[in-house]
Amino acid sequence: MVKHRTPAPASTMLRSPLGNWQLHRYPVRSNDPLQAWDAADELLHAQLATLQQTQLPQHPLLVNDSFGALVVAVATQSWCSYTDSYVSHQAQLHNLEHNNLPTSGKQLAGLDTLPADRDLVLMKLPKSQSLLAFQLAKLSAELPSGTPIIVAAKSKLFTPAVRALFQNYCTDVSVSLIQRKCRILQGQLSPNLAEEVASTNTWQVPERGLTLHHLPGVFARNQLDIGARLLLDNLPAAGAEQVIDLGCGNGVLGLCYAKHSPASAVTWVDESYLAVASCARNVEANLPPSDGYRCVVDDCLTQQADNSVDLVLCNPPFHQEHAITEHIARQMFQDAKRVLRHGGELRLVANRHLPYYHFLKRLFRNVKTVASNTKFMVLSCTL
Repeated sequence: MVKHRTPAPASTMLRSPLGNWQLHRYPVRSNDPLQAWDAADELLHAQLATLQQTQLPQHPLLVNDSFGALVVAVATQSWCSYTDSYVSHQAQLHNLEHNNLPTSGKQLAGLDTLPADRDLVLMKLPKSQSLLAFQLAKLSAELPSGTPIIVAAKSKLFTPAVRALFQNYCTDVSVSLIQRKCRILQGQLSPNLAEEVASTNTWQVPERGLTLHHLPGVFARNQLDIGARLLLDNLPAAGAEQVIDLGCGNGVLGLCYAKHSPASAVTWVDESYLAVASCARNVEANLPPSDGYRCVVDDCLTQQADNSVDLVLCNPPFHQEHAITEHIARQMFQDAKRVLRHGGELRLVANRHLPYYHFLKRLFRNVKTVASNTKFMVLSCTL
């Protein structure tokens, strides 16, 4: 019998030339095997330490700071954090408070306008290239020309296409040699008004009678996800009173159920601000007006009351940016159990190789496979 070792807990102490901080990923888990920062964060700390020898920027803009590794380094400055992730915002606040640092900076997201007084941009590369293009266009359009930008990421992420994007929106672009499998890109922002900042992608799902709009970075931006197709072919019967599309992305699961069951009240939930904005547009474009429809930014179902829902639909992720992890899906399943009324159902689609079944069996009284193919399975979980 093969024994599976429990991964060792990751370090929580970030040590850099700028100081030492205890950092957690968010939501905080005991013995978390994933670290809240990476080598690219440490390289940005080194760059800040070099700047500190002359004059540390007073108004830094931090872009895609996942868990606060950057914000703790500039907590005493007039910082502004811009990210598409609600969870990242919560992580930043948690780690600032945990290290007894002020939380008086600004947190912006999605389509928010950036403050024009920034004197430095520190950026981590997002996983989505469409989101990167959106963010660079936004930085170029809303910050003064010549604002310095320093970007860090794993070396393999600085592809020719990514470097070309920076050439479109920056001058004096230089890329460092590889350090700890990462690189630093530096440049200065320059105006590039040839592209719309909020570039929206639109396509049809004719078999469902839907027109879907997607802001950059939203999952399944170019076509209907094949896992979602299987779940849409196996939706529960109409009639659920209160329904949640959890991790909604473009909102297609909740949209189809709402068309299938017009009397249902449906709430779409995602931690991505741009996903929720896209979803709100799709609800408006594809469904009649209703006071029963809501689009909400949340960390899974943290803000949802216990025993308040009859049906949760879910196509859970198994990535958090560049990290492969099951913990988000597990949090979704636990939250779904908490908010479901007695007799309620969680219906989800999952990759066949992911070990969700036994975890779900510990949470729900009944777990059954509704449909499956070579890649995916649809599970029905009831209390």
